[in-house]
Amino acid sequence: MKEMIRSKIWILILALVLSLSLFLGFTCKGKTKGEEILPTKKETSSEETVSVPNGVIELQEAFANVAQVVKPAVVNISAVHILKMEVPYYQFYFGDPFEDFFDEFFGRPRERKREPKKREFKRRLEGTGSGVIIDPKGYILTNYHVIAGAEEIKVTLSNGKERKYDGKVIGKDPRTDLAIIKIKSKEKFPAAKLGDSDKIRIGDWAIAIGSPFGLKQTLTVGVISAKRQSLYVEGKQYREMIQTDASINRGNSGGPLVNIKGEVIGINTAIYAPTGVFAGVGFAIPINNAKEIIDELIEKGRVVRGWLGIEIREVDEVIAKQFNLPNTKGVLVNRVIEDSAAEKGGMKRGDIIIKIGGHKVEDVRDLQKVVTKTKPGKKVKVMVIREKKEVTLSIKLGEMPEPTEEARVREKEKEEIGEGEVEQWLGMKVETLTTALVKRYGIDDGEGVVIVEIEIGSKAEEMGLVEGDLIRSVNRQSTGNCKEFKKVVKKADLSEGVIFDIVRRGRPVYITYMERG
Repeated sequence: MKEMIRSKIWILILALVLSLSLFLGFTCKGKTKGEEILPTKKETSSEETVSVPNGVIELQEAFANVAQVVKPAVVNISAVHILKMEVPYYQFYFGDPFEDFFDEFFGRPRERKREPKKREFKRRLEGTGSGVIIDPKGYILTNYHVIAGAEEIKVTLSNGKERKYDGKVIGKDPRTDLAIIKIKSKEKFPAAKLGDSDKIRIGDWAIAIGSPFGLKQTLTVGVISAKRQSLYVEGKQYREMIQTDASINRGNSGGPLVNIKGEVIGINTAIYAPTGVFAGVGFAIPINNAKEIIDELIEKGRVVRGWLGIEIREVDEVIAKQFNLPNTKGVLVNRVIEDSAAEKGGMKRGDIIIKIGGHKVEDVRDLQKVVTKTKPGKKVKVMVIREKKEVTLSIKLGEMPEPTEEARVREKEKEEIGEGEVEQWLGMKVETLTTALVKRYGIDDGEGVVIVEIEIGSKAEEMGLVEGDLIRSVNRQSTGNCKEFKKVVKKADLSEGVIFDIVRRGRPVYITYMERG
C-alpha cells in the first residue's frame, strides 16, 4: 500500500516537472522570434529624439547666429590703477650709534630725533569691464566708469584665439558715462552694427554680451522690461535708460545689449543689486544717445554742450493751479544760477518755460534735449509764462561746465525779523528766522520761517519737508515771519494742493503736495 502511494507521488512530481519544462521551452522559443506573451509596455529606443516645433528651432538658431556675428566685436577691458601711498620708514629705534659717537667727539650739538622717513608704496589695482568695437579701425565704445582714472588699459579680443592690445582713451564723457578707446593693428577689426534704440518695444528680445566677473564672451538672454526716462543708480543720475532682465553683472559694464537681429541697441551700464549680484534688473544706455556724441568724442575727446544755467522741475497739478496755467505742460525754473546765460538773458525764478528755439517744451526732457544739442554761443528764443503773460527772451547759450565746476550761488545775509516767534502746523514747528537759527542751520538766504521740529509720521513729513528748511512762501504768498505764516496756512486747502517755496542747504526748491481722496 505504501509503495503504491509513493509511486503515485513520483508520477505527480514527474508530471509537474514535464509541464514546467514545456512551459519554459515555449517561452524561450517565443522570445527568440521577437514575440512576447502579454506585452505590457512599449520599450523606447535611446536613439529616438523629442519632437520640437520649428519655431523653437528657428529661435534657437537666431540666438546662435547673434552670438556668431556679435561676439567677435565684444572685447574685455582691463583697467589698471596705481594706488600710491606713503608709509613710514622706521630706522633703528635707538638711532645710529656711530652718529651719536662722532657728535659727542667733535662737540656737535645733538639734533632732536627726526620723524621717520616716508617711502612711497605703489600697488596695482586691476578692474575689468567690457566694450564693443564700433569701427573696423579699432574704436571701442564702453562706459566711462570702466576706464576712469586708469593708468594702463589692456584690451583682449577673443575672435578664434585671444589677442591683447594696448588701449588708449580717445574721448570721455562723464555726464553720459560713455567713453571711446582705441586699439591699433594692421588688420581691420570686426565691428558690431549699431541699431535704432528708438524702435525697441517692451517685450522685445534683449541679449547681453560681456565679461561678468571676468568670464569673457558670456551671452545672456532676456527681454526689454521697461524704458526709463530718468534713473538714479549707484550714486549717479542717468537720463533715459533701457531696463532688461537679461543677466548683467559686474564686468558686463560697457558691453553691448543687442536685439534678435544682432544690432546693438544699448550699452550695459548698471544693475539694481541689493545683494551684490544680478537680481533681474539691469540697465543699458540707449545706443541712440551714444550715437549723438560718438563722432565728437573721437574728434574732440569731449562733448561740448549748450548751457542755460538754471535748475528746473516738472509742472504738476499744484504748480499749474498756483501759477494759473491751463495744463501741466512746461518746465518751472526753480533757480537761476548767478552770472549764467539765463540770468544774463533776463530769465527769472518762477518762469514757466513753454518753448525754446522753436521747439515746444512739455517736460524737462524736451528742454534738456534742445539745450544740450545747441552749441554754446548761439542765441535762442525762449518763451516763458511770467505772471500769466507770455514773455519771449533772447538768450545766448553758455558752455556746460564739468560737474565739479558747477558753483553754488549764495546771497548775502539779511537782517533777522521777529526773534522768538513760534508757530505749529501739520506736525511741524516753525520759528521766524533769527541769528541763532542762522548759525544752527547754516542758513544764509533771505527771510522766512525755519522748520525747527517735525513729528515722525506727520503730514509735514509726508509732504517732504525736513528740519532746517527755510519756508519763504506758501501758495506764492510771503511767509516772512510766523505771523504771516499763520495767516497764509489758514487759507491753505490740501485737497486743492499747496506749494512751498523753500531754501534747503542753500538751494531754493519748490515742494508741492495734494491730498488725494
